[in-house]
Amino acid sequence: MTDTTLTNLAAGLADRYRIARELGSGGMATVYLAHDLRHDRRVAIKVLRAELAESLGRERFLREIRLAAKLTHPHILPLYDSGEANGFLYFVMPVMEGQTLRDRLRQEGQLPVDAATRIASEVADALDYAHRTDVVHRDIKPENILLHEGHAMVADFGVGKAILAAAADSTTHTQIGVVVGTPAYMSPEQAAGDAIDGRSDLFALGCVLYEMLTGEAPFTGPSIQAVIAKRFHHTPPAVTATRPGIPAGVSRTIERLLEKDRAARIATGALTVSALHSQQTPGPAPKRTDPSVAVLPFANMSASADDAYFADGITEEIINVLAQIDGLRVAARTSCFAFKDRNEDLRVVGEKLGVRHVLEGSVRKAGPRLRITAQLITADDGYHVWSARYDRELVDVFALQDEIAGAIAAKLQLSLLESSDRGETRAGPRNVESYELLLKGRVLLAQRGRAILDALPCFERAIALDPELVEAHALLGDALRLKWIYGMAPAIETVPRMRAALDRALTLDPENGQALSTLANIASVHDLDIEAAVRLYDRVLAREPLRVQALTECAFVLALRSDTAAQRIAQALQHLRTARRADPLNAWAAALEALSLSCVGLNEEALREARQAVALDPQAFTGRWALVWTLSLLGRDDDAMAAAHEALPMSGRNPRILAEMAAIHARRGERTAVESILDELRGRAISGFIESTVLGPVYASHGDMPKARELVARGISEHENYFQFAKSPAWAPFLSDAEGAAMLRAIGYCPGATARESR
Repeated sequence: MTDTTLTNLAAGLADRYRIARELGSGGMATVYLAHDLRHDRRVAIKVLRAELAESLGRERFLREIRLAAKLTHPHILPLYDSGEANGFLYFVMPVMEGQTLRDRLRQEGQLPVDAATRIASEVADALDYAHRTDVVHRDIKPENILLHEGHAMVADFGVGKAILAAAADSTTHTQIGVVVGTPAYMSPEQAAGDAIDGRSDLFALGCVLYEMLTGEAPFTGPSIQAVIAKRFHHTPPAVTATRPGIPAGVSRTIERLLEKDRAARIATGALTVSALHSQQTPGPAPKRTDPSVAVLPFANMSASADDAYFADGITEEIINVLAQIDGLRVAARTSCFAFKDRNEDLRVVGEKLGVRHVLEGSVRKAGPRLRITAQLITADDGYHVWSARYDRELVDVFALQDEIAGAIAAKLQLSLLESSDRGETRAGPRNVESYELLLKGRVLLAQRGRAILDALPCFERAIALDPELVEAHALLGDALRLKWIYGMAPAIETVPRMRAALDRALTLDPENGQALSTLANIASVHDLDIEAAVRLYDRVLAREPLRVQALTECAFVLALRSDTAAQRIAQALQHLRTARRADPLNAWAAALEALSLSCVGLNEEALREARQAVALDPQAFTGRWALVWTLSLLGRDDDAMAAAHEALPMSGRNPRILAEMAAIHARRGERTAVESILDELRGRAISGFIESTVLGPVYASHGDMPKARELVARGISEHENYFQFAKSPAWAPFLSDAEGAAMLRAIGYCPGATARESR
């Protein structure tokens, strides 16, 4: 605070307080030692920073502070006074003798177990009282825990709520942004900007207790984004790993406080106190008892092997219909299909997918006739809840799907939702052949890679036969997007057709989730309009909160950008976690999670997810690319090169894998190997499409920066998308050039430092 500012503050408070000196400052406020003239006592006056005060609704702030001042508890630091003086917002507290918990941690590192548990118990007791009066602290950390006469006093109760409430009343807060809390101690839901309750404070208390016992915070990282990201994807080692003598009950209490899912946390401060005193934890979180089902891929019993697509498509259709049953949790399609042709024990299926029931069946198609058998089985004991056989005309397939869903709903005592776009029964497909092509194309598209090219004509032929088949238009748009995203064709060839297909789908169904998800990705990747993309993703997720494509792609496009705010990164990582819980065996989602984690500096966690993606689907390109990327970021060049050589034949020698290899060769000084890759890509570009933004980084690995900059600039102007992967190690040689880095920084895609540098 400047001398002039301090003079103005002192003048505004002169009739009540005499300011002596500054005690300290933080991100939101400065604290002064002062003398209370009216009561002849020393006080601490906390003054909000001017830029923050200007962004708040002042009357609301002061009203909320007055409510917080009513809190009276032996372990809560009281608020004496609050107000506004010469434009400054302030509140007044007693000056406490002693030190903060942070001071003690700096001196001792680790605290004795009895001291740590006593401090945590006193804080938990204070939290329990405050939470029962609907006050959440929002910033529990060692700096806000004062140690007075050997006991804990929690400071700044109600301040976070007052700031956020005042920000909500302000007309300027959306321009400035107000974030309350400290990244190292924030709960996942608070970091993501979701609504919070007292369990968020208990998560922070778990972090503080962990730090008191081990000397280290449970979540750390090279950047604020990495620190926030860790709480979504990292489980800290048990405190007993650092201090074996810590009672098992204390260790388990900390684990329960640090649960990512707040429903699994210890629910109240009182229960936390009880657990710490008894060194026992409340009983384990109850097992899920809500109705849930996984639909395993129906067996193809038809004479033609080509009808396997139809059986898979019917399975997916039944999954979609079941998902509309109120109160029924349905495992995602990709995770269900991970069990195709595996004859897995149903208990294993139930455990891996977290479901109580499994639906199995078979499909036999003979001309226009269709036979489907289905059986609903309890996963843990194999008990057959229900089974049936259906013989129908193919044109009745929609009514048949509804009939199966209705039977399951009845057996599980659930009600079938009445969707606004269908009545008691749906009319059959307008064109049976078009419907079959849609099913085949959808199965092919889910395989990604070169199967995208086989899916495209299926959708085109389906539309020719039935121009009003909404999903065919939506999936045609998505297939064209993927053809462009994977560098198989230029934007000028794919994007106009893509937009036309999506426009047609949304004309037929303005809220079609598939079309809106694809359009959101285009807004981000093609138009570079992140805000428009997020609005579209939010629109989809408001109606379909478990749509994995929207959750995963929204997270990834945010993680890729260097200018994404920390809170938005937290929201992105929350999306990833939701997607993985909904679809735990989805290899593509695991790969994108790996790439997203690497973008925020969590390289070891990213490598684990990349290995998981490859294990789930060894033939998928995205997982292989993620594995090469993450190994390279960790400096494990030999392993990265081995992974790249494995990926090349199954990916058709994908140029992006070759670009990763070129960067590794460049780091090793293997110029001849870089030249060989460059010659291959130049030769392929003569007769086929190779992205300029792939060639550019390879030229940079070769040392030809003028040519590299020229190619990258051309690729950006032609709406290629590979430049958006600038956090990939393949781009490191390009980013080492100041002009190249500036080129990408100008459009938000240049990382501040490579992950290799931040290790």
